[in-house]
Amino acid sequence: MLPALQHFAEPWMILLTDDPLLRAMQLGLLLCGALVVFTVFFVTRDILLRSRSFPAMLGSILLAAGLPLIGFLIYLLLRPSRTLAQKETDQKVDELLALLKKTPKPRVGDAAKEKAAR
Repeated sequence: MLPALQHFAEPWMILLTDDPLLRAMQLGLLLCGALVVFTVFFVTRDILLRSRSFPAMLGSILLAAGLPLIGFLIYLLLRPSRTLAQKETDQKVDELLALLKKTPKPRVGDAAKEKAAR
């Protein structure tokens, strides 16, 4: 298993230096870059699910990209609390509850009266 992994990684090792300290720095920068890309994609996906406002979307994405860690934390504090799907579900539930309140409740004896009328 290890020789196969070494064979796969060997062409990519040309990009890294032979000095262990510099290689650690290069790998650290690579990790930080991957983290920034992840946070930007996360914020993009999340704001698309939570808002239809283009300025809010653009501002959130630029905040996360411009200030990688701090911007992401600020976004988490400022983002809308519910997704659009949750808002629509709550709205439908409220509509159904309002409909149920408007319709009269059947009484116990009403079913027997309806049977007798038939």
